[in-house]
Amino acid sequence: MSSRVYIRRVQSVGYSTLSVSLPKKWAQKRGIGKGARLVIYELPDGALLLRSEHDVSTPSVRWKVHLNLPDGTMAEVERGIIALYEAGYDVIVVSAPADALRAVSRLWRRLSGVEVIEEGENYVTLEAVLDHSSLSFGKILDRMATLVRLSLEDFIRYAGEGDTLYLARVIERDDELDKFYFLLVRHSSVCFRKPHLLRELGINDSAEVLPFLYYGKTLERMGDTLVQLAMYVRENRRDLNRDLTTTMVEALDLSIRSFKGTGFEAPRRLMSIHRDFFEQRGSSSILADPLLSLVGNFLSLCLDVLDSRVELEAVKRPLVD
Repeated sequence: MSSRVYIRRVQSVGYSTLSVSLPKKWAQKRGIGKGARLVIYELPDGALLLRSEHDVSTPSVRWKVHLNLPDGTMAEVERGIIALYEAGYDVIVVSAPADALRAVSRLWRRLSGVEVIEEGENYVTLEAVLDHSSLSFGKILDRMATLVRLSLEDFIRYAGEGDTLYLARVIERDDELDKFYFLLVRHSSVCFRKPHLLRELGINDSAEVLPFLYYGKTLERMGDTLVQLAMYVRENRRDLNRDLTTTMVEALDLSIRSFKGTGFEAPRRLMSIHRDFFEQRGSSSILADPLLSLVGNFLSLCLDVLDSRVELEAVKRPLVD
C-alpha cells in the first residue's frame, strides 16, 4: 500500500510559533479535534513522526502473523518461525501437525525473548518480548564477536592439550551465535517497521542498518567456518598448529578494531596477515588441505569486515554533488 503525501504551507502564529494544518480526513479518522494533544517524535534523520496522545498512551502496535502449515515438517516449522521472527513480527501463530510443532522446543536456544503464550494439539502461539534498550545493535555485535573469540581460544587450548572437549564447545557455541544473529536481523526489520525505535536500538540513521547487518553476517559466517574446522579436526584427528590459531585470533581482533575505527594501522596489518598466509603456502597446497582452506576462509572473512567499515563511513558522510 502506497503512502499518502500531504503538502502544507507553514504559517506564522504570533512572534515565535510556526504552525502547519492537519489533513481533515486524517484527523477525523483518528478522533483528533480542537484541543486534542499530539506527540511529535524527532527521528535521527530529522524527520518528524506525529501520533495522537491516545496512540501513545495505549500499548504499541503488535505485529501478528499466522503461519499455516497443515502438512508441515519440523524443519519447515522451525525455518518458518525463524523467518517471521527475523521479519519483526511480535506474535506468531503456528498451525501444524503435533509432531511438527515439536520444533518449537528446539528454538529456545536460537531465538531471544520468545515465549509460548497459548498452545493446543495442532497450534501454538509465540510472542516476542524484548527490551530493545538493553539489546542495541552495538551490544549484539560485541557479543557475537566475543563468541567467535571464545571459539578461537578453545582452538588454542586444543592445540596445546589435544582434548576434543574444546572442539565440542566450539560446535555447541554456534547455536548461541545464531541466536544473536537472528536477533540482529530482527532489529534491522524493526528499524523499518517502527522507525521511532531507532535510537533505542543504538542507530543514528536507518542507512547504518545495512553495514551493521553485513558485519553481523560476517561474524556469523566466521562461527560457521570455525564449526566446520572443529568437526574436520575432530573427525580426522588432525593436530592444529598453535601458530595458525594465534594468527586467526590476531586477524579477528584487527577486524573488530577496523570496524570500530580504533587504530588506523589495524586494516593494513590485517591485509598483511591475509596476504602472507596465502603467499607463503601457495594456492595449490591450501586447496589440497581442508584444514588450511578453512583457516584461509576465516582470514578472508576477517578481511571482509573492512567492507562493512567502508560502507558505514560512506553512509555517515553527506552526499556531495
